[in-house]
Amino acid sequence: MLKSPFESSLQVVPLGILSLEPVLEQISPGEDCFLLESGLDVAGTGLWDIWGFDPISSFEIAANENSQDLEDRPLKKFDHWFRQWEVEQAPLQLSGETVPFTGGAVGWLSYELLDDFYEMNAREISSTANIAWLDELPRLNFSLHDEIYVRFASTGEAWFLHRNREGWKDRMELRLTSAVVSQPNPETPSMVASSFSESEYLESVREIQKRIGQGDVYEVNLARGFMVAGCPEPKDLHARWRQAQPVPYGALLQSSTHAVVSASPEQFLRRRNKHICTRPIKGTVPRTGDPLKDQRAGAQLLANEKERAELAMIIDLERNDLGRICMPGSVEVTAVADVEAYSTVLHTVATVEGVLQGNPGPGEILEATFPGGSITGAPKRAAMQVIRELEPWPRSVYTGSIGWLSPNGDLEFNIAIRSAIVAAGQALIPFGGAITWDSDPESESREIGHKGRAILGTLGLDTCVDPETNLENLPG
Repeated sequence: MLKSPFESSLQVVPLGILSLEPVLEQISPGEDCFLLESGLDVAGTGLWDIWGFDPISSFEIAANENSQDLEDRPLKKFDHWFRQWEVEQAPLQLSGETVPFTGGAVGWLSYELLDDFYEMNAREISSTANIAWLDELPRLNFSLHDEIYVRFASTGEAWFLHRNREGWKDRMELRLTSAVVSQPNPETPSMVASSFSESEYLESVREIQKRIGQGDVYEVNLARGFMVAGCPEPKDLHARWRQAQPVPYGALLQSSTHAVVSASPEQFLRRRNKHICTRPIKGTVPRTGDPLKDQRAGAQLLANEKERAELAMIIDLERNDLGRICMPGSVEVTAVADVEAYSTVLHTVATVEGVLQGNPGPGEILEATFPGGSITGAPKRAAMQVIRELEPWPRSVYTGSIGWLSPNGDLEFNIAIRSAIVAAGQALIPFGGAITWDSDPESESREIGHKGRAILGTLGLDTCVDPETNLENLPG
């Protein structure tokens, strides 16, 4: 068995005050690297910025990789790969706070990873747009880092963490002094395709309501994807989103073939020792900037029967998912509905916690809980099947997850909403919403436009472009 690089003692090099703008400038196109940015502290979820270059290992689940052999399934292989590096680690305290991640695996999971452990039918609707590149992307991609940078977000104080691998000082100094000048994209971003036309989206909403009336499902999260050509470099896209919407779970992950960019506010899973937690979001209203008006809006959000009912269904779903891997009787709802303020919206957030049984690997934890219930619907399996039947495009990273795995077993992942997968200058950027029996189809469509405006608006785009046409001839 290979010796884990994390068995070497952790070294901490103070770097003083750093801003993230030079960090973004250092990223070359197609370079393997990551940035997990916490632009907003909400309930203690956004304290640290973490980034790294030069991974020492990687693991990928390719598109359509599958196996009927339980021991040969991709997530079993993922567990085997990661458990090579397992070691006990003493907590690291910096600036009076515990650094949650001092090195390990960082990566993302595609929504379609669910096919690894759910028997799902193939997509039933073919698309007129050229989306072949989406089907060729990996379903899971992680890189291993024994050297990372950490930054306490509120003060900007930063440190370099390493384990004395040969050449560490040269690599650190290079990253602190070099800068890559971005080449401007000669193309102007343009909306070239939508997974649904307006009429198709409304029809799909009504179909979901029909299924609810038949008792097949209670709620389904329906997503509408937008394809953008002429997309800026991933680091530039991230820079635009971080300025427009600071969030606790912002991310930029880049490889030689693709990149993932996220401006997500939502936590999927957080594990510390035996304790595991999920914080689903359901319910959104815009902020006005006026404290009294926002307070009233938050109270109205809490009193909204539709939003409360949706959250209650997701809480039950998450309790069931955590119950698969937690000690009997340990799963509890510690917050039924908290109103939390983000840069432009108020969200209703629940908290479900439990104590893990045994020492499950990350693949085992994911098999029990992925994808997050807040972006599927209820019952979970039935809702996912309806999604598969109605949505013509794969979601890829959208409503999948982005996060890190520590060699001591700790982990933290977001729900990858407000996220994009980028390859060859094209980007898939979907938006979705929960459909219930009393949903108004036109209102749901407007909500998609509202959600998209803040994100796509950074590219000068409008989600309402050509609403009745599923634009074709997407460049290859």
